[in-house]
Amino acid sequence: PTSGPGRPRRATMGRFSTPASGGAAGRAYRFPGARACVGVPGPATDGRLSVVDLRRRGGHTTPMHVHEDADEAFHVLEGELTAPRPDGTNTVTAGESVVLPRGEPHAVVVESQARAVVSTTPAGFDEFVTAVVEPTDDETVPTEPPSEAAIGRVEELGPEHGISIRGPPPRP
Repeated sequence: PTSGPGRPRRATMGRFSTPASGGAAGRAYRFPGARACVGVPGPATDGRLSVVDLRRRGGHTTPMHVHEDADEAFHVLEGELTAPRPDGTNTVTAGESVVLPRGEPHAVVVESQARAVVSTTPAGFDEFVTAVVEPTDDETVPTEPPSEAAIGRVEELGPEHGISIRGPPPRP
């Protein structure tokens, strides 16, 4: 993988030969608008893939953003998500998935409280989650919008993890 201007170069993906797992018992984090749990961290797959379990409150919307170096897949376990893009929208409900290609602007709108397994290839989103927030023992999904400080950390650390903010959240 390559890196963008001003970002450190990610390590080249290796070949992993041992099954990687982490499960839902991984460390939980209070991610903006969500409770996040890293299921499979990137190092477990030599950087090929990471898996994060996200539980988000209904009404949460991410800003328009781009993952420069990673494809991002959402498999919805509960609730409903919409992924607005400049050329259209994907809406997925429990049991459905959407894959958002690297380099393409998108947002994620949580239509109703949702739980989704998010995987990125190559890995990296897991590192972004753990860099932006602190671990938590709180099992609940946040009910309040993220604080200005949390939004600031996303904007500040996103570029270091190949994520660039391209605009405000889409309007309903």
